[in-house]
Amino acid sequence: MDRNTLIGLVLIGAILLGFSWFSRPSAEEIARAEQEARAAQLAQEEASSAERATALPLQPAEASPSTDSIAQDQLPLYRQRRDEQIIELKNDRIHLSLSTHGARPIEAILPAYLNNATAEGEERPPVRLFSREDIFLNLPLRTFDNQLINTSEVQFELMEQTDSTVLMRLPLTESSHLDFRYTLLPDDYRVRFQISGAHLDKILPANMSVQDIEWQQRLPQLEQSWKFEGQYSSIYYYYPTGEVDDLSTSSQSQESVKESVKWFAFKDKYFSSVLINNSSRFTDSSLEIKVEPEGSGYVRNCWMRSTFAFGPRATQQQDFTFFFGPNDYDLLRSYDEGVEESERLQLDHLVYLGINIFRVINRWLIIPVVTFLQQYIGSWGIIILLLTIFIKLLLSPFTYKGYLSQAKMRVLRPQVEEINARYPGKDQETMLKKQRETMALYSSAGASPMSGCLPMLLQMPFLIALYMYFPTSILLRGESFLWAEDLSTYDPVISWSFDIPLVSSLLGNHISLFCLLMTIVNIVYNRYMMNQSASSSEAMPGMKWMPYMMSIMFFFMFNQNASGLSYYYFISTLITILQYFFFRFTINEQKLLSQLEENKKKPRKKSKFMQRLEEAQRLQQQQAAQRARGKR
Repeated sequence: MDRNTLIGLVLIGAILLGFSWFSRPSAEEIARAEQEARAAQLAQEEASSAERATALPLQPAEASPSTDSIAQDQLPLYRQRRDEQIIELKNDRIHLSLSTHGARPIEAILPAYLNNATAEGEERPPVRLFSREDIFLNLPLRTFDNQLINTSEVQFELMEQTDSTVLMRLPLTESSHLDFRYTLLPDDYRVRFQISGAHLDKILPANMSVQDIEWQQRLPQLEQSWKFEGQYSSIYYYYPTGEVDDLSTSSQSQESVKESVKWFAFKDKYFSSVLINNSSRFTDSSLEIKVEPEGSGYVRNCWMRSTFAFGPRATQQQDFTFFFGPNDYDLLRSYDEGVEESERLQLDHLVYLGINIFRVINRWLIIPVVTFLQQYIGSWGIIILLLTIFIKLLLSPFTYKGYLSQAKMRVLRPQVEEINARYPGKDQETMLKKQRETMALYSSAGASPMSGCLPMLLQMPFLIALYMYFPTSILLRGESFLWAEDLSTYDPVISWSFDIPLVSSLLGNHISLFCLLMTIVNIVYNRYMMNQSASSSEAMPGMKWMPYMMSIMFFFMFNQNASGLSYYYFISTLITILQYFFFRFTINEQKLLSQLEENKKKPRKKSKFMQRLEEAQRLQQQQAAQRARGKR
């Protein structure tokens, strides 16, 4: 290599070095680029977390990603591989399985209850509220350097284990860790859940005051009727002010709750999973519920995301309680016994008893009577029979007055027919005269067509209250009577496996025997009563079909509902028929007619109702006369 070539290479190298030196980024540009890279990584992690949290349906939790190409000692402590361990906490009421992967519950079995959704002829297993693939629990921790740690993705260490308690720890740095402690209460469905840590200020931001929590659970189908199980399934939440609210379950619902909340419940028809914040309140919550397809083995998919008070202080600890158990009214009410009113949980609202007057009837009358009868009687069929007799006796004074009014109308029927014969025309003026004379007859005799409606009006709140009670009371679940194997669901006497257009969506694929008997008895009773009543069908011919249409409509409504409910209405109608014939043969109609004739002789002041009716008739006659003159 000659001298000129060597000088040229040196100059070229110097030029390249100089260009690299002068074109390098400044310290500010390097910092800004690193900040943009961290922001992009943060957005990607948040999007991944949100997608993972809101994914419907849930996917099974996977093991931590492989790190074979990276030495374990080069990974953060919370990323290092550990073997998953499964821990079981058991008592007589619940078997709860926990995993160190995510330090979360992965299975809850209630051995005292059986799964009613199994196919006919198959052995029914115990109720499983959720399996590993059905539940998701996560605390997304944000470190001071904007790293995201999802507790659902990392392995905790098993630190302590007893028959009722387990402590799992997530090492974060050499001196800091996060602890999840679960404690199963004796002879209970509740599990204490404590979150605490040590030296969290080494990894969490110093100004951190709240922590997000994500919880999701698919509700498996546990009853025969997917339709009616889903109808009573929802997300419930409780405001500290005492109000319990829930989401609609028609298809898919989302809701943001800005107010503070004491607990959230993923509620099935007869069972619930509840997360209660004992230390503070949940705030800034997002909820979502989705209907699962029929035949999928699930009824609803529930998801919530909220925040609770938590920070890196050394003494920071948050106490929660999980409830995995039945919607048993007495059990849920017992959790508020001896508790100050401001601290009561009102979990009994997970049992739907109706609103306003209907809930009052169920809470203060039906449930106490049922509780009393249960102490002495083991058959729910007999309990429902005695409950029906009790309600009928309670209303019997009003029922008697109603039947007495019907008897008055019946003995006056010949005189009403005489009035109809004197006014055979169908024109408006003739009909008004006929109506006026008929009402004058009733008024002078002391009879009222409206009095017969009183027993029906008084019975309606009880009928509606029991319509709310029977399908939601877990006490009927698994209880058999006569041919009904389970009074909490339908009792098929005829079943088919194929779909009938329109019919299958209303009836299902069966006909329930108690529902069928209820419908037949109602039709027979209504037909008999129509024949016994005054001939009002002449004035309103279409009304004579109304009772039959109502009976058929109720058949379609109740065919897939609880057989205990149909059984109640069936025997209630039978008792009503017996009451009718009892009063019919104990009331002396000849003596009653004589009394009514005597009433005609007495001066009788017109009631306000009759005065308004006569005034309305007078105005109608005037209008009819004016229209007639106008036509001339």
